Amino acid sequence: MTSTILVPVDGSDKDARALAVAADLAELADASLILARVRNPQSKSGPHEPRSAMLQAMRARAEVPGLPVPRGLTCEVLDGDDVPNALLGLAERVNAIAVVMATRAPRAIDRAIHGSVADRVVRTGSRPVVLVPPRTDYMANRDVHLRRGLVPVDGSTMALSVVDHLLALRNAHELDLLLLQVVPPEPNHGRAQESEQELTALVERFQARGVRADARVVEAGNPAVVIVDAIRQDLIDFIAMTTRGAGGIVRTVLGSVATAVVRSSEVPVLLVTPSVPILSQVANRARLPT
Repeated sequence: MTSTILVPVDGSDKDARALAVAADLAELADASLILARVRNPQSKSGPHEPRSAMLQAMRARAEVPGLPVPRGLTCEVLDGDDVPNALLGLAERVNAIAVVMATRAPRAIDRAIHGSVADRVVRTGSRPVVLVPPRTDYMANRDVHLRRGLVPVDGSTMALSVVDHLLALRNAHELDLLLLQVVPPEPNHGRAQESEQELTALVERFQARGVRADARVVEAGNPAVVIVDAIRQDLIDFIAMTTRGAGGIVRTVLGSVATAVVRSSEVPVLLVTPSVPILSQVANRARLPT
């Protein structure tokens, strides 16, 4: 059975960057794409666009001249007054391995994450979510390649779970991962030395699976700043992280570090919540050495 990646769209310009990212993720996962748009039949804001016209517009947006057509592209229009619920229902029905969503303009980023469609899809869904923030507009209608990944870790099992999702991609061997751990500055550097030993063992595990990886420990007080700075310093294509780490932050949906990273990132951010299981459909398709 072919894996599927779900791409929610709304007909705005931000759809183009989500589609560019989703197309390359589909290559990595050997998956097909399904575009979905939700319309509210009970809305009184004006006449509804015909379903056929919406489907035609969605396909036209995805078929960019000069770029390959995403493999197995299908489009679907959903009727419902609860957009996140409709999208999550579709993700379950098609057993999507991931959901790729573009967030809104910078001035609305907090609203886009907290209390809006992206918030509920991340918080209540059972799928990894790739958020494509406004600073990635340069990716719109481009042939992007997401290979160099930054994986922030903090020593917790929860933070490392995102790695299992990456390794489950069928073409994970094409990835080049940088594991980054930010530790508080300490006079005796004990924490940094311990973290280096743990990361070295983890890198060896990845290399044994045929995945290129290296690691870095940085002493700093603000993990989000270090993570965002690494995007340009290390030519990062995407970030993959869990929404909560060792601190178990519960006061926000994403956690303070993840929220700050998404707000400032110039690359897509793959988010895995604590409740998201490793998808057996993807794991079974992985062709990695044992």
